Amino acid sequence: MKIDLHIHTDISDGSLNIFETLVLAKKNGLTHIAITNHDTVEGLQQAIYIGTKMGIKVIPGVEISAVDKITRKKIHILGYNFNLKAPNITKLCQPLLEQRLQKSLWQIEQLIAHGYNINKDEINRERAGRASYKQHIMSYLVKQGYTDNIYSPLYEELFKGRGICAGEIEYVDVTEAVRAIKADGGIAVLAHPGYQSTYCIVEQLISAGLDGIELYHEMHTADDHEKIKQLADKNNLILTGGSDFHGDYGTTTELGQLLCPIETLSYFESQEDKYVHFMKSLAYQSGEKLRQVATRQKQISLKEDELCNLVTNFDIEIEKFIVAKIKSEFPAHGFITEENTVEASSNCSYTWIIDPIDGTTNFISFGQDFAVSIALYKNQQPYIGVVYDVMADDLYLGITRKGAWINDLPLERKPPIENLSEAIVDCSLNTINRFILEHNIKFSALINHIRGHRSYGVASIAICKLATGLLSAYISAKLSIWDYAAAAIILTEMQGSYSILSSYGRNLESHQKLVFIACENRLLLQQLQDKLMQLREEK
Repeated sequence: MKIDLHIHTDISDGSLNIFETLVLAKKNGLTHIAITNHDTVEGLQQAIYIGTKMGIKVIPGVEISAVDKITRKKIHILGYNFNLKAPNITKLCQPLLEQRLQKSLWQIEQLIAHGYNINKDEINRERAGRASYKQHIMSYLVKQGYTDNIYSPLYEELFKGRGICAGEIEYVDVTEAVRAIKADGGIAVLAHPGYQSTYCIVEQLISAGLDGIELYHEMHTADDHEKIKQLADKNNLILTGGSDFHGDYGTTTELGQLLCPIETLSYFESQEDKYVHFMKSLAYQSGEKLRQVATRQKQISLKEDELCNLVTNFDIEIEKFIVAKIKSEFPAHGFITEENTVEASSNCSYTWIIDPIDGTTNFISFGQDFAVSIALYKNQQPYIGVVYDVMADDLYLGITRKGAWINDLPLERKPPIENLSEAIVDCSLNTINRFILEHNIKFSALINHIRGHRSYGVASIAICKLATGLLSAYISAKLSIWDYAAAAIILTEMQGSYSILSSYGRNLESHQKLVFIACENRLLLQQLQDKLMQLREEK
């Protein structure tokens, strides 16, 4: 495990973009990183998404440019693990970003006025409307042949002392920086106190809510390390560390060369966080494998001699891949899987329920509308569910009593349908036939009491559509636990409701096909169940 909690990208004063930074982090063996751009949370959602696909946990971060209003000493505050919308951080830092943008535009005009051949539109276009830091302007001057490197004598001449581009912006109050991070649910850390000589401010910041202090930084000496450890012990502060990586705009310190103490990770990542990151990464990796073979020839077999019940070599390969990854990470856990590549066991504290390809017929026939479904049960009860709609690249996540998300954003739904007559119901011809033959329900008559009928051929995605309100009801006469285990968690967290009708009970290891009825809300479910019973009585 390798953790670097101080990294900058080109969103602020780094040379690499988010993707390039994550590729390098992967190459350098990092497992956890924090993107800590100056005074902005821009790009964090993208970084988390890309990082998860690469198997890297990206911790939301920011480095706020602050000042002690009394001593006028510059102080940088690192923020971690805050609410991604970060309303308080954003509000505090917005004037900083505006000042920095205006300053960079002024600097470029100054250079032009003093005879430098600069295309300001080209620089602004490269920065995509963001402020140009000194490093970006110097990089442009290097390309134009005015100097041979960024931190040359020309840099000192232009940007330091009485240089034509010198000058400072007004930083925010350091106490307010700490409070903004805390107000957004984050962890506030004093950055490189040895480098900025800010030890004197620690007690003041602790009273404002400071949580930690940066231990490992390229500008810290052995004396700094000792002083920081003593401060942390005395005040119960978290110790962090990182490379303060800026790419070509930084020093020779490489990404991941300076790391955060491993024990610190417990403050940033709970066991639940570990499960969620692992499951999302596993779903993305499985999906990528399936995308690569979606149009290839498949070896197809029938299950139970049914033409509509198919399995391919890829179902088995992906299930083996998922199981192997879980066993490597959590060897004591149990499994229930569709393809039986591992012995079923639910007598463990944690049980994984896996459908490697939900919608195999769609996978075979169309190369789309199929999903990877992974659920984790804790003490026989639903805990975390992940459904990855592979070709749409949509990842649904549900955590029991915590909420539901799509692509890391809180799941939103349309206003609920409250009358069965307005409902769109997903059910297959096979289900209609089984209800008639096995349950004495004249199912075809239901069409007279609903708005419409669809069949997507993939239970987990259909149930997720219920959670978002894009579908009203889902009915299946032959569903197994791996078909619904993950999606049902997501549905429940969005106030949806479902019912399982079976004489076999809810034994996790039961491979019996169940009658499964789900709706976007409890009221609609009751109406649908009542109507089905009525159709039985009328037959």
